[in-house]
Amino acid sequence: MNSNYYQFDVGSFKCMAVSDGGHDYYLGAMFNNVPAEEVEEVLATRGLPINKIYTPYTCLYVDNGAQRILIDVGGGPIIPHAGKMRANLAAAGIDPETIEVIIITHAHGDHIGGLLDSDGNLAYPNAEYFIWGREWDFWLSDNAAEKAPEKHVNLARNWLPHIDEKVTFVEPGSEILPGIFGVDAAGHTPGHMALSIISQDSQLLHVSDTVLYPLHLEYPDWLPVFDILPDQASASKYRIFNRAAAEEALLFAHHFPPFPNLGTVAKQDKGWLWQPSQPGF
Repeated sequence: MNSNYYQFDVGSFKCMAVSDGGHDYYLGAMFNNVPAEEVEEVLATRGLPINKIYTPYTCLYVDNGAQRILIDVGGGPIIPHAGKMRANLAAAGIDPETIEVIIITHAHGDHIGGLLDSDGNLAYPNAEYFIWGREWDFWLSDNAAEKAPEKHVNLARNWLPHIDEKVTFVEPGSEILPGIFGVDAAGHTPGHMALSIISQDSQLLHVSDTVLYPLHLEYPDWLPVFDILPDQASASKYRIFNRAAAEEALLFAHHFPPFPNLGTVAKQDKGWLWQPSQPGF
């Protein structure tokens, strides 16, 4: 399997997982409220490194037959070991200038850093953009500096205005584009949005950062430092993953190893079990 892009279908929609790179996180960032020894013990039983958590940065491309759509744009030039999105799209035969729509699930740097190229120009100059209005309003509000790290606030405030003349605000529950519906996943950020992609009798749930790592499903009380509104994030997690398990939906998760970040979940007594489509976790 190509490690930079992976093509698959959802009904009649042509989809592709596209790698933007990846990142190693400290255990304390991914599991902020758990003793490191407890996390290390679980990682060791999986044969995984115990001093770091590696997650891929993977974005989703969708051709719904009418439009070429990219969901999030990766970290671009601002995040080390990322910024590979445009090159990998091109390698897969997709000219970045032919991208017509970009849906932003939320405005963290690994999802919007790729809006601009290294020269500060729009990386996808012919695209129109969609984002939950609550997300946009939060990052440009005075309240953002009280709730989120300064570097996250500064990035959003510097990057989002570049698309302000090309952006449309949407609401969860609405059909953003034919076959693509917004899903309320607030908590990771105040306007964090998942997506339900439906074609014919098939569904793909793009959960974005509702959960950052598969162990957050098996141990739902283990929390990352990155959730701005933890109580809302927890409620969104239970709502979305209970739905995914009940509907036996195919999932795409931005950070879930192994690439191409696709799989299903099964309900357990406590939490859920991630079942990747490709072996490796």
